[in-house]
Amino acid sequence: MLFTSILTASLAILSSAVFGEARKSKTHDVIVGGAAGLVYTPNQVHAQVGDHVKFHFQFKNHTVTQSSFDYPCDPLKGGFDSGFMPVAMDSKKSPTFTIKVKNEDPIWVHCEQVDHCPSGMVFAVNAPKKGNTFKKFLKKAKETGKNEYHDGGSYKRGEDDSEEDIEEKRSLLSRITGKRDFVEA
Repeated sequence: MLFTSILTASLAILSSAVFGEARKSKTHDVIVGGAAGLVYTPNQVHAQVGDHVKFHFQFKNHTVTQSSFDYPCDPLKGGFDSGFMPVAMDSKKSPTFTIKVKNEDPIWVHCEQVDHCPSGMVFAVNAPKKGNTFKKFLKKAKETGKNEYHDGGSYKRGEDDSEEDIEEKRSLLSRITGKRDFVEA
């Protein structure tokens, strides 16, 4: 009897070590925009393989678009993209977009809305604590907006352009294209 109990316990420990214990996947909830501004809240999560990250869109119009560490504000070819999710300020429903974590590699994300990524609207799953950290990713994203302005067209900012010059060019571009960016202050 004792031998059977010891054998059963040993097999249970061995199978747990060899095959791993079944772990229930976790869902990490992330708020996109809303009252917090041009941010994902939280701005990063650490997830295990099989976990889900569920993005809850708040008012305004945002995306959840996969990018890369080196090009934080450019969509990753073959990556995921929620598309734009416009949400009215008084909306009672919050659209969602969910991704599944397939491996332990970092996943870099940004918002495709005009000027949102350069304003710091970026997110990461499993960002390393050393090397290509979230802090460096955020810095790279903010640096992308220093020399360019996009508004349905594109304008490369010159060294001598003042903020008044930029606003005048924004106004001209919006009259030509019929579009105007909605940059939150």
